[in-house]
Amino acid sequence: MKFLVIALLILINGTLLSPTNFVEASTDEIIYARITTNNVCFYSAPNDSSALFYLPNSYFVQLLDNAGDYFYSARYSDLYGYVKKSEVTVVKGSPITPYAEKLSFRVISLNGLELRSVPKSSSPFEIVDNVPYLETDLVYYGTMAGDAMVPECTNLWYYCKYLNGSTYSMGYLYSLFCDKLSTIPTNTEVLEIRTEPIFVEEESGGPTSTLNFSNPTQILIVVAVCLPCLLIIYLLFKPARLAKSEAEKDKPKKIKRLKKSDYYEIDD
Repeated sequence: MKFLVIALLILINGTLLSPTNFVEASTDEIIYARITTNNVCFYSAPNDSSALFYLPNSYFVQLLDNAGDYFYSARYSDLYGYVKKSEVTVVKGSPITPYAEKLSFRVISLNGLELRSVPKSSSPFEIVDNVPYLETDLVYYGTMAGDAMVPECTNLWYYCKYLNGSTYSMGYLYSLFCDKLSTIPTNTEVLEIRTEPIFVEEESGGPTSTLNFSNPTQILIVVAVCLPCLLIIYLLFKPARLAKSEAEKDKPKKIKRLKKSDYYEIDD
């Protein structure tokens, strides 16, 4: 009977700890794609009319999933949006510096500068905020073509985040009234090109038979499953040994009388 219980416990452990119940961390691989030209846009929606800004050449976007036949959903720095599949190059591995970060600039308009939701100056309803003169709490993401606020001058706008105390605003500032834009160094990291990204699809048909746990979690599960089994095995065998030991203690001791002697010897 004891051996039957032990065999059953081993079978249960083998089932719970089977490799099919765990998914290796490689299925959660982060996939990156490289920007290899100067005209790759980051989009707010998977269509041509929603371009936000041009991504800096030589850097990367993190690919999150397919978004139809022509776009990937993607992440650039702390922004989430879309990139065209035909405009990026998928790579193997993870770059050390995927994004051009810590970029800023300064507003030099004496009356401040309107932060707008689109790179146009035609409507007052597009004004998001007003950035004061010499303000530098600005995070630069990229440049976008739009209206030329000053005739015969540049039509480029900076897409940025304006940090105003504990709040922030996103939008465009006309580049002619800005200066001291951080230099964007070329990313010289070398990564191997891959043919096509493979995204892990979530199953929608109910609970799955696989569990996606990290290594520390797997170790805790193994320990949690094994400890009760060890305790049961201990309880199966230890009481019998204890009972035998107690029985030997309680067994009456024999008294042996030696011939021609006035003393008794206790036989242990």
